[in-house]
Amino acid sequence: MAVKKSAALAKNVPPKKSARTASSEFTVRDSGVQTPALDRALALLEFISAHTDGVTTAEIRVALKFSANLTFRLTKALTVHGYIERDDSGSRFLLTQRLLSLAQPKKEERSLGQLAWPVLCWLRDATGESAHIGIRSGWDCVVLERAIGLHPFKYYVEAGARGGLHSGAPGKVMLAWLQEAELKRTLQEIPLEPVTKHTIVRRDAFADELEKTRKTGYALDHGETLEGLNCLGAPVWDREGRACAAVWITAPVPRLTPEKEQLLAPLVIEAGKRISELLKA
Repeated sequence: MAVKKSAALAKNVPPKKSARTASSEFTVRDSGVQTPALDRALALLEFISAHTDGVTTAEIRVALKFSANLTFRLTKALTVHGYIERDDSGSRFLLTQRLLSLAQPKKEERSLGQLAWPVLCWLRDATGESAHIGIRSGWDCVVLERAIGLHPFKYYVEAGARGGLHSGAPGKVMLAWLQEAELKRTLQEIPLEPVTKHTIVRRDAFADELEKTRKTGYALDHGETLEGLNCLGAPVWDREGRACAAVWITAPVPRLTPEKEQLLAPLVIEAGKRISELLKA
């Protein structure tokens, strides 16, 4: 999950693969239900999603083996429907926030990100740190919205960014309260890949971590996603009593010590409760 550091706004992210070097990793998967146009459009969206700096038409053609005509028609259709757009230079295609908006839980006409915004601002003001809300997508957590912290140097994650469920506080929160059978299956299947030297990669240790999260009501990430950064997250509950989302703060280690975690955890939990109430109202 890409984390931004400001005031300098230097991105602390691993080196990105270029569209050319990563092209061999992408193929059009046949759904088996005779929908070739849909299969190709989804492959195109996945390819663009993997390259946050955008892709050119030439890179699309090389990576997905599309003809010039097919590339033009698909990019045109997805642009008209608002799923992709051109960057400022006009040469590269980027994803818009439309897919992210569709995936969010909604209350009447307002998305979860919109509902949560006032609470995120309250949490930001109460803690001084950047506050985020996100939902689960497969084995990832996807950021829906964030309120940038008050410190001169602030650490935050852009809306739309993804990060592994196992390595961050929000992911642990959304997994910890799964039903017993689903939790057991998840613990067997989730890929516990190391992101930093602190990432939990043993299944028994990860199960213990989720049990601790259930007991305390909040989850912690001690440099497991990015060295030097800690996170503290709590659940957001839907009408059915499921942890449908997570709210969390991100801060450098010196500002989110174990002692500070004890002080700030009730505030993060309260933010989760407030957002839950808005969803249920």
